Amino acid sequence: MDVAIEALGTQATFEACLRVLRPGGTLSSLGVYSTDLKIPLGPFAAGLGDHKIITTLCRGGKERMRRLMSVIATGRGDLKSLVTHRYSLEDVEAAYDLFAHQRDGVLKVALTP
Repeated sequence: MDVAIEALGTQATFEACLRVLRPGGTLSSLGVYSTDLKIPLGPFAAGLGDHKIITTLCRGGKERMRRLMSVIATGRGDLKSLVTHRYSLEDVEAAYDLFAHQRDGVLKVALTP
């Protein structure tokens, strides 16, 4: 592949993206990693693959977020099914631990003050 996009934020998907790149290919890493990311030599072609790794967030993110909030505010998008777990603010550490380790089918966690 010429380009692979990693948006999940796990070591395994990062390495899988490296493995599918052709020499000279680019890995675009958008994922938010909860642990230190390691670049393994094997999938990185021991530095001989001439791969490029770009880390960035989506361009125009503020405008996209403004539009998304507008869609939600007007009731045109129902995102309730994305929130799989709810925690009080006092339990924020447990919520982050659940999300960081992707347990119990978690997608999104809502914190209530």
